Amino acid sequence: MRRSAFVAFLASLPIVSACSASDQRLSTQLFVHSKTTCESIFKSHEVLIIENFCSTEGKPILIRVDDQEIRSDWIDERTSRFLFQEGCASSDECFYELSTNEVGVRGRFSYRINMTEGEYSFEVDKSGQSKVFKQSSKDIPS
Repeated sequence: MRRSAFVAFLASLPIVSACSASDQRLSTQLFVHSKTTCESIFKSHEVLIIENFCSTEGKPILIRVDDQEIRSDWIDERTSRFLFQEGCASSDECFYELSTNEVGVRGRFSYRINMTEGEYSFEVDKSGQSKVFKQSSKDIPS
């Protein structure tokens, strides 16, 4: 009984990044939580990303980690719009993985949409400037 409680406790802990503790503090996955006519919402506990496709004022991306909010222009607008239009193959096959650091947040977006899968890694600083580091996508054989 104690062993299963300990395993359950370990499974509930956030995933710790392989990078140094000073560089990245915590890594968590955010899955599609809901979709409205204007927004895709990715959520996990105290972390939230909202992609807004209707608002013409302000920045379309809101990242909320604990009590910190970062507003950003598109990280990868083409992929976000494709996902918004086509949807994920299933709710757990499109997700963000975020880590906080001194600069802001660093992350990865992984997706499987229709017959395409891919990912990109990125960083968004506290002022909202985003940078994509690497991208990949491929067609999935049927």
